[in-house]
This record gives sequence, C-alpha cells and structure tokens, in this order.
Amino acid sequence: MTKSWVINELAYAGPEHLDPDFVAGYDRKQGAPDPAEDFAVLEELGLDESATVVDLAAGTGQFTLAAAQRFRRVVAVDVSPAMQSFLRDRAAQSGLANIEFVRAGFLSYEHTGQPADVVHTRNALHQLPDLFKAIALDRIARILRPHGVLRLRDLVFDFQPAEADDVFGRWFDGAAKESGRCGALLRRTPLRTVRARFRAYGSSKS
Repeated sequence: MTKSWVINELAYAGPEHLDPDFVAGYDRKQGAPDPAEDFAVLEELGLDESATVVDLAAGTGQFTLAAAQRFRRVVAVDVSPAMQSFLRDRAAQSGLANIEFVRAGFLSYEHTGQPADVVHTRNALHQLPDLFKAIALDRIARILRPHGVLRLRDLVFDFQPAEADDVFGRWFDGAAKESGRCGALLRRTPLRTVRARFRAYGSSKS
C-alpha cells in the first residue's frame, strides 16, 4: 500500500518525459551513451549471462536493449507511459523476448522473482527530492541479492546558496565547477561503494 506521504513520481518526471513526441526524438537530442563501460565493470565484478538486471528509469531503453542481449532477465522500469510504450515497440522490433516491462518508479517498483544481481539507473535519481533519494537507494538495496551491484550515474550539485549565480552560470556555459556526489546518501543505506567516478564537464576523476 502506498503511504500518504510518498510523492507522485509522475509529477517530478518532467512533462517532456511524458510527451510521446518528445520521447520519440529523445535519443537524437540526448545522444546514445555507449554501455560498453558498464558491461566491462559488471564483468569485472563477476556478472555473467545468467544475471537478472533491473533498469530503473529505463527511459527509451538505451541500456535495457543492450543488456537484454547479454543477460538472461532484464526488467525495464519507468514511471512514464510514453517511455514504456516507446521501449516496448523498440524491444518488439529487436525481437528481444527476455525483457519485462513495469510502469513504476524508484518509490513504487516492487521486485518479483529472484533478487536482482544488478540495478542500473542513469541520470534519473536527481528528479527526486533529497529525502526520497535516500529512500529510493534503500529500496534498491533491498532489491539486490547480497553482494549485488548498483550501477548509478547521476548529476548532483554541491555548493553554497551564495554561489548559485556563479555555479549555474558556469554550468550553462558548459563548464560546471562542482562534481556531483551521492556518497552521503549512499552511506545511509546498506549499499557499499566499490567504485566511484565524478566528472566535471571536460574532465573526470575516480
């Protein structure tokens, strides 16, 4: 049962992500990240084709479709009906039959079957208010099997209010001053950080 204080994630998804026309052009506008690095990390951590992978906030399925070609079971979770519909069509066109589609969010997804070996989420957690980010991370930890893997990429700002004009000015100019950090939130969950990398535009550090 949904608790009365839990937010409606659709209200935080951004109206563009609910618009079928925008979704249809999403990959063209946002680019298509190469999942090779993700797969290399998962392989290094011992994951093989028998793995169950949950893609939280799967969007148009850039990671989902690639993962379904490598892993036994992939669950594509997204709160947006438009994203889910688009991804279903792409999966059907690709002939991939090992993808399960669940319309839900970080706070409402209920995992079934064996615990997940991997949870992947990219550029979506920031849409939740901070309190609910921590709750979402705790829920992810409960989805995973012991020693399972969370592959998390996101954008988080860390600066003083008085610095807002400067930081956002730099960001809009394409050179963010501060790297994102999710560590404080992660430390409040059972998750353990194995590898972290923070990137400011044009550079990166581990």
